[in-house]
Amino acid sequence: MEHVYTIGELLVEIMRTETNVPLSEPAMFAGPYPSGAPAIFIDAVAKLGLSCGIIGAVGQDAFGRCLTDRLMKDGIQCAHVYRSDAKTTGMAFVTYSDDGSRDFLFHMNDSAAVEIPWPIDLQFMQGTKALHLSGTSLTINDSIRELCYEAVRVVKRGGGIVTFDPNLRPELALDRKWIGWYGPVLQHTDILLPSGDEVERLTGCPNVEEGTQRLFEQGISLVVRKMGEHGCELYQNGVRSEAVPGFSVHCVDPTGAGDCFNAGVVYGYLQGWTWKETLRFANAVGALSTTALGPMEGTRDLETILEFMNRT
Repeated sequence: MEHVYTIGELLVEIMRTETNVPLSEPAMFAGPYPSGAPAIFIDAVAKLGLSCGIIGAVGQDAFGRCLTDRLMKDGIQCAHVYRSDAKTTGMAFVTYSDDGSRDFLFHMNDSAAVEIPWPIDLQFMQGTKALHLSGTSLTINDSIRELCYEAVRVVKRGGGIVTFDPNLRPELALDRKWIGWYGPVLQHTDILLPSGDEVERLTGCPNVEEGTQRLFEQGISLVVRKMGEHGCELYQNGVRSEAVPGFSVHCVDPTGAGDCFNAGVVYGYLQGWTWKETLRFANAVGALSTTALGPMEGTRDLETILEFMNRT
């Protein structure tokens, strides 16, 4: 039995080696790097020493092996990573600007990432202490949504918690279907992990204070809002109760920092730490993840993170 599980897209990331180079122009790339929000999260969890697993799908190709080799090397249970003979592994091409913004081109909708089978027997998830889901996984297709919904039910029945990162991509602003897709997860969410203005986008409220109050009225009493280099803040029962500053590091690649932060929150919560301890730790996990090129290349083990915190 794994302590932590996640579900969703597995892909490789291929990125520009220089900033300010449009994806439309010929230039150099680096990669492939294992990626996908669920994969980044679970890799960070594994590095912290928790037993964990992932449900996903890759192609029978070199990029698929890139992903599964990395996940298994880091100790992640991959028995339910399915391999598609019909479709290739998902890909994301990314370029960065000097201001920190990014431009992505995804090969996802017709990739193996959408090939996670359903229905499957989820008895292996009974006793799981935490299920973490990303909003991007709920936008893939109907069968993966149903898989996520059933996983929520299984974990909650067993006394585990559900953490949820809305991960609202800009393209979702064009299609409001996601509101209905997120609902069955939000109503069972124990810890919501939004970034930036996602509370306002989720609730339609003009500010985060009113938004977290609305979420509390809907049954979500714990909201941890990520604020990048500025750290994070905790809202309990609709009221801000903690604000924890971030760590200053030399940022090489910000991709996946929020997913690694989420792993830090889950770890601290399962250890029974105070919220201040948990949030400072999560800030450190997220900050260190940005110090290497590649979404998973900056994940660190527990000892390294604690040493970083002690000297900072």
